[in-house]
Amino acid sequence: MTRVYISGLGSVSASGANTTALWEQVTQGKSAIKPIQNSDLSSWSHQLGGEVLDYHPRKVLPDKKLLKAISRQDVLGIDAGRQAIEASGLLEYRETLSEENQTAFNDSTGVYVGSPGNKYFQQYDFLPLMAKTNSDMQKFGQGFMDDIHPMWLLRILPNNVLAYLGICYQLKGSNHNVVNHATGGMQALLEAYRAIEAGLAERIVVVAYDIGTDEQALFYYQKLGLLSDKHLHAFDASHNGTVLAEGAAALVLESEASLTARGGKGLAEVCGGLAKSEAAGLFSIEASGEHLSALIGDTLNQAQVDANALGAVVAHANGNPKSDMTEAHALKQHVSDTPVTGFKWAMGHTLCASGVMDAVLTTCMLKEKTIPGLPYLSEVAEACAGLDCSKSSQALDGAKPYALVLNRGFGSMNTTLVLKACD
Repeated sequence: MTRVYISGLGSVSASGANTTALWEQVTQGKSAIKPIQNSDLSSWSHQLGGEVLDYHPRKVLPDKKLLKAISRQDVLGIDAGRQAIEASGLLEYRETLSEENQTAFNDSTGVYVGSPGNKYFQQYDFLPLMAKTNSDMQKFGQGFMDDIHPMWLLRILPNNVLAYLGICYQLKGSNHNVVNHATGGMQALLEAYRAIEAGLAERIVVVAYDIGTDEQALFYYQKLGLLSDKHLHAFDASHNGTVLAEGAAALVLESEASLTARGGKGLAEVCGGLAKSEAAGLFSIEASGEHLSALIGDTLNQAQVDANALGAVVAHANGNPKSDMTEAHALKQHVSDTPVTGFKWAMGHTLCASGVMDAVLTTCMLKEKTIPGLPYLSEVAEACAGLDCSKSSQALDGAKPYALVLNRGFGSMNTTLVLKACD
């Protein structure tokens, strides 16, 4: 059986422009959620978000010319992918190979991406012309070439991050672009894991990215009753919604053979994971949490990991009461004595990027043997009582080297991931 390891990490979030900064903020209990600055929401009742501030795309892209053809969310994704690739040491190793072996290396290195697809802000280029022509589509068409940016089509392609990472780093292996709301990133990770297991690639760069702080998105999420106007306090008695954010996360997956051949060291091992639907509805989740409970059981069985071997659970923990309650119910069926934490309180809910973001932080957690707490936890909600949640950080039990990560999204989708600490 092919074993699969994580060998590189990358991230961009409101909590930091890289994973070192992000982990530092999380372990210090600092949240980057604050009133949104890049838009004027002063008259709105819900103004909170997780924004990447003081960010300079030209300084982080591997090819500065890309700025002409991509959007801000693509920049975030490419930057996170660049960080993970550079941190893995793959590029330095490739340089030591012969030309023939470099070709083989490139052909066996893939890129898998969780993409948010098209966003509202990508259509804003058209609005001035629509207003100018009073929505007369014939006049709109006549003025299109003069008024609309000539690169508009390239800038809205949902596979930009996948394509440009492959082009910039000559990665010509297996590739996949998953678009499935908040679970898209985690599904890309699971697909990459399976691809390496099946021998379709030796190593794969996995990236997920999203921007949830677009004004129109915030407006619609608020109308759905999903946003908090005060905080993101998962599992707390005061939880009243989530807070949307922008960000990207990435990791490099490698087969054991690939890692051994170059003398690399794994940061964590990927042991399994599943994706299933509750089939409850587009915006609904099953009230009892039984489907999520069954998925957790199936995941542990598939990964051949006993629940007692779990040192920690990283919950979706998005702060929405119904999500928190059903997640708590499902977890209590399997891991009532296992420490449960979450990370969205720190940088906000990064939607499509959230699953991979949690995987990056879980890898840090396993490596540093520290389980960050939920610093804003004052009183556990009655429906979440029984979870082993802590306000403070805890030491990870070295005898329990596994961690379970949960990720949920629209369309009643649930995904899971099991990671193991490396010695």
